[in-house]
Amino acid sequence: QELVDGIINCVFFDENERKILREDPLVRLLISNPAGKYNFTIVTAMGVITEGKRGLELASAFDRLKQERSVETIRSDTGTARSFEFNASKIEEAINAAVLLEKPFGYLGYSQGCANALTSESLLLSGSPLQQAILTSPKVGLVCRQLLFSAANGSMHGPASNTKVHRLIVMCEEAFKYQQGYFSRAFISSILQVLNEIMDSASFHKFIGGAHSFLPEGCRAFWREAQHLPHVPTTVLRAVMEDHTTPECLEMVSNLLTKQSGSALHDSQVHVFDAVGHPVYTQNRNSKILNACDMGGAIQRTHHWSPLDKEVEFMRTKRDIDQAIFECAKDRHVFPWVDVNVRFGFIKYVGGCRKFSAVKSALAADQTNLSNMTVDKIKNSAASKAE
Repeated sequence: QELVDGIINCVFFDENERKILREDPLVRLLISNPAGKYNFTIVTAMGVITEGKRGLELASAFDRLKQERSVETIRSDTGTARSFEFNASKIEEAINAAVLLEKPFGYLGYSQGCANALTSESLLLSGSPLQQAILTSPKVGLVCRQLLFSAANGSMHGPASNTKVHRLIVMCEEAFKYQQGYFSRAFISSILQVLNEIMDSASFHKFIGGAHSFLPEGCRAFWREAQHLPHVPTTVLRAVMEDHTTPECLEMVSNLLTKQSGSALHDSQVHVFDAVGHPVYTQNRNSKILNACDMGGAIQRTHHWSPLDKEVEFMRTKRDIDQAIFECAKDRHVFPWVDVNVRFGFIKYVGGCRKFSAVKSALAADQTNLSNMTVDKIKNSAASKAE
């Protein structure tokens, strides 16, 4: 039990949540799911910077889940800093591949990947009858969602950077107006031509499309039109960084977000108030549906890049290595989500689970006996009244 207390204190940030967990007898029992294979497939949608299908985010956790529970993972071939619609189309391709396995699926989104996955669900649900059937099918449909450090409600970095860019443009204009008298017309024209070519390029437009998703306008447009299934449970993982869990490469970004927002309750990218499974700043019918589906999640003591390992090898410093900042447990991003949905019946066992089947049979027998006893009591009571 002391080990359980130590894990709770190490993993969870909020003292009230730690107290609730310590006083929960089910936490003390540490009941694990019975052995067996899960009838389930995971579709992943990773963050704003990703290598898509070739990505390695949470690779070790997915490998262990496959070995222990035979759960396949299909990575969506999303792009870096691309728009909602482009990445959603890639996630739809991954969902179609999951359907071919003839198992129900759930999607795991990370950072901006949460918004991309939610967009994909919305496009499927509002699409053709075949697309809707993919989501709602009891055999291969969507059964649960997992959102890691969700940026679906945007990030304060977006509007803050937008304001800074506007100020930079004004400062450059004022500086260049003064300097234009010292340069030839040919030099000025060549500079303007280079700038125009950069801003007219496909790469720049793709980047702007991806950056738009971090702005309030992009989030508002997304949530205003979104549609989602009402019966799919959503779990989230959100975090707060502390001195001993902050990578050196994220110190400046973390301090920027704290200064810009006035709150240190964030993971360096998104605040705990925004990293939830429903829209915070848009209220409509769909927001109520997602709010009812949102199962929440305790705030953990880690950082936004905790799912990463080999991808950030070149950025690790001696202090990061000494404090094992990137060596946090990767399983906690995946296993609790899958296991809790199995425990509550949203994810089934392959061929059923003997232990669960035995419990169900016993409950059914008790229910039958109770019903028979109730019928006998009613008959006896009616006979007594008749006499």
